[in-house]
Amino acid sequence: MEYAINARISPKSIYPSTLRLGGINPEGVRISFTNYYMELGGKPFIAICGEFHYSRYPVSDWEAELAKMKMSGINVIATYIFWNHHEETEGLFDWQGSRDLRKFTELCGQHGHHVILRIGPFCHGEVRNGGLPDWLFGRPFDVRSNDEGYLNYVRRLYSEIAKQADDLMFQDGGPVIGIQLENEFNAAAALWELTAKQGDEYLSGGSGGEEHMRLLKQFAVDVGLVAPIYTSTGWGQAPVLEDEVLPLYGGYAYTPWSISAVNPTQRPTNEYVFVSYHDDEAETGEFQPTYPKTKYPFACCEMGGGMQTWYLSRFQVEPVSVLAMSLVRIAGGCNFLGYYMFHGGTNPVGKTGYLNESTTPRITYDFQAPIGEFGQIRLSNNLLRPLHYFLQRFGDRLAPMATVLPEGAESIRPQDIEPLRYAVRTDGTSGYVFINNYQDHVEMKSHENVCFKVTTDRGTFTFPRKNPLTVQRNAAMMFPFHFDMDGLNLCYATAQPVTTVESTDAVTYFFALPEGVDGELAFELEETDHITTEGAEVELEQGGTTIVTVPHSDSAMIRIMREQKREVRIYVMKAEEVTTLWEAEVAGKRRILFSDTPMAVTDKGLEFFMNGKEEFTLREYQYEESLPGWLPNSAMHKVLMKQQGLFRSYCVQIPQMQIPVEINRLHDHKVVVSINTDVLLDVDDVLLNIDYTGNVGYAFSGGSLFHDHFHNGAPWEIGLSRFKDQLQNGEIVLETTPLRKGSVTIDADAAMAVERHFSGETLAKFHQISVEPIRRITLIGDLTGV
Repeated sequence: MEYAINARISPKSIYPSTLRLGGINPEGVRISFTNYYMELGGKPFIAICGEFHYSRYPVSDWEAELAKMKMSGINVIATYIFWNHHEETEGLFDWQGSRDLRKFTELCGQHGHHVILRIGPFCHGEVRNGGLPDWLFGRPFDVRSNDEGYLNYVRRLYSEIAKQADDLMFQDGGPVIGIQLENEFNAAAALWELTAKQGDEYLSGGSGGEEHMRLLKQFAVDVGLVAPIYTSTGWGQAPVLEDEVLPLYGGYAYTPWSISAVNPTQRPTNEYVFVSYHDDEAETGEFQPTYPKTKYPFACCEMGGGMQTWYLSRFQVEPVSVLAMSLVRIAGGCNFLGYYMFHGGTNPVGKTGYLNESTTPRITYDFQAPIGEFGQIRLSNNLLRPLHYFLQRFGDRLAPMATVLPEGAESIRPQDIEPLRYAVRTDGTSGYVFINNYQDHVEMKSHENVCFKVTTDRGTFTFPRKNPLTVQRNAAMMFPFHFDMDGLNLCYATAQPVTTVESTDAVTYFFALPEGVDGELAFELEETDHITTEGAEVELEQGGTTIVTVPHSDSAMIRIMREQKREVRIYVMKAEEVTTLWEAEVAGKRRILFSDTPMAVTDKGLEFFMNGKEEFTLREYQYEESLPGWLPNSAMHKVLMKQQGLFRSYCVQIPQMQIPVEINRLHDHKVVVSINTDVLLDVDDVLLNIDYTGNVGYAFSGGSLFHDHFHNGAPWEIGLSRFKDQLQNGEIVLETTPLRKGSVTIDADAAMAVERHFSGETLAKFHQISVEPIRRITLIGDLTGV
């Protein structure tokens, strides 16, 4: 079926924003805003913001995890400053260890991240009281209000934060570019967790309107929290300080707050239907700001990177849900991405009790995020990385492009499975076709024999020409048209651009094939251009267009030699290979690497995080002959190197390691795991993998709870290294409460008390428990051949 779209439009009207935001650092780099996107150094800049909570992670691991986020394509770190993590007891602020905001922010800067501090005072984040300390309850004022008693405490909090962030603001040469004021003001509240659960006593959702937000901003400025960007969440009934604060938005595929005992089924969300966020006349669902949509960039801070399981909502996050949401946001004109969470964490245990919200587990805050609670690189990360690399390399092209929706797109609803969902971002000549066939909580259908008819200023063309597309269920993809490649026109491609590297002699573009899609790339070549391929077929059409086809089952290299110009190379990667792609900068050189073992660049070198294996492979694209090879930094590790055309491959071998573990089953629902904790000194971590059926899983040592898990069908994982001081004699007691399937009756006539009677099936059993070492292997550059 042919799908038409008219991309022949005038370039989008872009002009300096009325936002009184922006600033310049000591190096002369300026942050500014147009009405459509952020600018850094005078060029369009697409922020790729990932949430990571420092106080929910061990300080000893911050650097490695920030390096992983860098490798994931994140360029801005957002972090909540939870008030009750720092002042659990009134008057006693704790900024030490894993609460060291200053050290965390400095490390972000050292790894090239910009930072947004979400300073509250209310944060939510599934933390106790939304981050407000218990001791604020029962005071002669209302919290989240303009009562002077409350505001005095807020001033003091902001002053303490400012002391920790002194000299770390962008204007001082530091990494902090943004300050978020409050959170979900007038839109959401949280339970006062110290009250009786039957009472469900909630904090105020906020009062004082715009004046309250204006006071918070003034307090921040007064204490020295001065940044180029001030933000606030814009959804719900949140007041927006027009021209003073950039409102931020979000969306989640999983909405556990909508689930209750009487409404156990979540409805599909609106997050996967294409809309135009920057069009005053367009239908934009829940995005209905009080200001003109064309006035500010549409920016996000809480796109669901996953979601924390809640007691009444036990889902498994589909990895593609994160990628599909990003593509839909970008297609709709979003030039500022923000994931919540991008990195999971572990709630600290406070002096007065657990610091979580009671709807969620007491300890874990894994969030099923792209980087897990113990540093695990998830499939959602592998899917997002290529998109993030694209935004880093080509975002300045994409940012000015307008959204164009096909006729009838505004009538598509989340539950609709018949229409193909697609949209375009374009400047009238070049652009990208976005396709999304994923919808949360809906079983989508495949679309066969798909082709697109696109009209631009350069004429109308149809693609693909050789083999129509099959858009598989849950597919999400983006195809370029009239894509400039070092002066060479790529007319269209059924492959997604990812990144590029260049040398004096050649420039190489990397493209990704979606799952099950054959690549078809059409070029406008000069008569003197010469094309060769490995793994692809070339055909010259009438009219001079050269078509290259690449089967989806393999990767291919296309080389185009041009007279008196650089060679253009296009490496088209099959879907399986693109999930192993990593882009890094080592010693000032960009490196394109392929490995299914997660990696990160630290001051030690290129570090790999091996999951129980004894060997792994690494391939590197040699776009320059002078690129140094890799050597192990330990004599215990062996590296075998082999040259394969333009790629150099390595097989890294390390000594075998087994971790003795003893498992004693007390009952089906209760087991004792014994491990020699000395092994934790020899590895980066030990991952305990628990397959069980139950309601809630608990992990104890010495009678103290140190981890927990709401059963959702996925394995329960615990990284033991961060708990080594709590593991008494290496003994871990695992227990699960029963998962009940049946009905409960209440006997109110019992002699002494109300009795509950259950009839049905109870399930509480540990099936299999295993451990695997996580070892950090470091490779360093071999400079001897340079």
